[in-house]
Amino acid sequence: MRDLRLDDDAVGAWLHLPGSASAELIGSVGFDFACIDLQHGVVDDDSVLPMLQALAATDTPSLVRVQSNTPESICRALDRGADGVIVPLVNSADEATAAVIACHHPPRGIRSYGPVRAPWHPPRAEPVCVVMVETPDAVAALPDMLKVEGVGGVLIGPSDLALSHGVPVEAQHGDETYDALVRSIVEPCRAAGTPVGIFTATPDHAQRFRAIGVTFVAGPSDAIILHRAATEHLARCRPPSSVRP
Repeated sequence: MRDLRLDDDAVGAWLHLPGSASAELIGSVGFDFACIDLQHGVVDDDSVLPMLQALAATDTPSLVRVQSNTPESICRALDRGADGVIVPLVNSADEATAAVIACHHPPRGIRSYGPVRAPWHPPRAEPVCVVMVETPDAVAALPDMLKVEGVGGVLIGPSDLALSHGVPVEAQHGDETYDALVRSIVEPCRAAGTPVGIFTATPDHAQRFRAIGVTFVAGPSDAIILHRAATEHLARCRPPSSVRP
């Protein structure tokens, strides 16, 4: 299995749709990692294991965005074989510490030892804990969060970051004030040597944030990609004179 990496301009896939077949298809493309989204996608708990198995079959490192910053959510994702977790709405150093210790067995953490897939797999690397920065409290606490040992990356939630700062979500597509806000997250992360990424809606979106300094991007989701492709295909297959209400 390839190592999970979130730097060197890594590009990740984002899975909103349940199903091992779609996970295998996305995994076969060659993304640096794929994230299964349990927070906002339509993936249910029972779908996670076969999706992780499908990604493993394509040698694609996996992350799971858990529903919340709780030991139960984090443990279930890791026991099923995720290489790491993305933890939403982390707003302080204490909350970052809680996420990290939930990822590790004692004495480093509090994760309960329950080998589910481990007995029939080679030894795995320590799980990666990625915390999300999405609120004014998180931005203010970022310097202290970056001091927490075991924070393996920071992911910016672009829409929640905008809304929580009182600006429209469209600001993420080209607004100097918003870009300065993103830069205020990216620069301390890079100074600390912590990978920092952002969810992106389009390739142009990804390149714009690369110019600001992110080390990895993820998205758009499989659902967005499928909807766009289907919409374009339908439009191009209509007769030129076809008019639909």
